Amino acid sequence: MVLRIHIGSVVTSVRVTEDKAAARIIAEAGLARAAGLVLAAPFASEDGGIQDQFQDQVETDTGEVSVSLTNEAWRIDLNTAEKPLVIGALRAAGADAALAETLSTRIMERRGRQQQAPPSPELANSQQEGPPPEGPAPSADPLQTVSEIALIEGMPEAVALGLGPFTTVSSGLKGARLDALDPQVLRFIPGLPSSVESALARYRSGRITRDELDQLLASVEYHTSDKAATWRVSLRVELPAGHSESHEALIMISPEDNAPYRIIDWRRVTGDGG
Repeated sequence: MVLRIHIGSVVTSVRVTEDKAAARIIAEAGLARAAGLVLAAPFASEDGGIQDQFQDQVETDTGEVSVSLTNEAWRIDLNTAEKPLVIGALRAAGADAALAETLSTRIMERRGRQQQAPPSPELANSQQEGPPPEGPAPSADPLQTVSEIALIEGMPEAVALGLGPFTTVSSGLKGARLDALDPQVLRFIPGLPSSVESALARYRSGRITRDELDQLLASVEYHTSDKAATWRVSLRVELPAGHSESHEALIMISPEDNAPYRIIDWRRVTGDGG
């Protein structure tokens, strides 16, 4: 009886290991498919025609994977975005107005002088005439992951966790796609015209066209129609035996790169049915 139970547990363990290995291979096939969808699109068409989202499904004899990818311009880059966008993300994550102002200032300071605006000609001339400023020049210290935001002085844990759905560190954009941001973020962006939320509501209800919305957004500060080189990919793997698991990856895709795509981050999403 003991031997039978032991052998049964070994067989189960081997089967689970095989399922995980098979699922990973299929997930990698889905990731390659995601990159192919982007590369097959008109990456630099005159009207910026490549879409922001793709969805597809890959089926094989050993399983299938559902693929969904979204351009990172849909998120606010903590390393490069304008300060009002960062404030909007902090407020949406639960920071009050005073705390959001303080934290956003510290985030800007972390970026260092490389991210600061150049001085005015008058200030530059006065600096040339006088002695150089004392002390070491600040250096840029970009965040490598969104989770590193928790290291900012005074950052509450709940706010750091709340930033996850709204932010990135890899779009490289100063603006963000306003029409794709969470309504909570939009509501808290300082100086954002109320006409933006109104126009988005009218577009979603079918009262204005996409072209009309794009024309309005084009004149709004902090909006960008640029694409990021990075894409967020969601992968859902299903095996015939019933094993399933989900993954999320960040990939970089550039037509100038000699590799079809590069993986920036890859993690298995917990809580699936595997």
